[in-house]
Amino acid sequence: MTYGICNLSVIALRKEDRHGSEMVNQLLYNETYTVLDKTHEWVLVQTHFDHYEGWIQAKQYHGISEEDLYSIKRKTTYLTDKPFCTVDDKLLSMGTPLLAPHPDAVEMPSEFHPELMVDYAKKLLNAPYLWGGRTVMGIDCSGLVQQCARLAGLLLPRDASQQIECGDLVYFLPETQPGDLAFFGEDCGPITHVGIIMSDERIIHASGQVRIDYLDQTGIFNKERNEHTHRLQAIKRIN
Repeated sequence: MTYGICNLSVIALRKEDRHGSEMVNQLLYNETYTVLDKTHEWVLVQTHFDHYEGWIQAKQYHGISEEDLYSIKRKTTYLTDKPFCTVDDKLLSMGTPLLAPHPDAVEMPSEFHPELMVDYAKKLLNAPYLWGGRTVMGIDCSGLVQQCARLAGLLLPRDASQQIECGDLVYFLPETQPGDLAFFGEDCGPITHVGIIMSDERIIHASGQVRIDYLDQTGIFNKERNEHTHRLQAIKRIN
């Protein structure tokens, strides 16, 4: 096996081994991966954090030994908890893992605290939407949920269609709690959107930007547009 580590602030993971291919995910500083394949200009990797596969540029590949990998895995995980901070001369976004304590980082909780997801998501309000993004400079709906869950003490899969497989169903809106996840899509279709439920019938999610809207039995209601923008399919409580 060949292993690597992200030694840049962020690296794009692409669906195919070409620059024009869509970005499906991002590697953040200090995140490690297994190399699955290589070409002259591209490296196919599987991330250790969420087991996601994608291509990175060969010039951005930084290899580590198996011994180094296990040394990193044994370390306590610290996560940056500010929208932006500078560490090791790198400009890092919230939720980036660090290998040592830092004033702008917290130790990842050993237990999950779902209400913390709301607090961290609010720190990213107005961050622009970016398909495949996981940073304050651009983040998608499931990336927002994944990053905030990590800071709250839980490792979730990357995509909304995977995240809905976690937790237990909540059948009625009045029974929801802050930190529950709401999933959206067309009837009988795939799950295409996810958000974090707040109190007072509100939801924080990434759609155009990280924003707060209202949630009812139909779905997300955008007051600015005076319409429902996403159709509710399920609510899950992650344990």
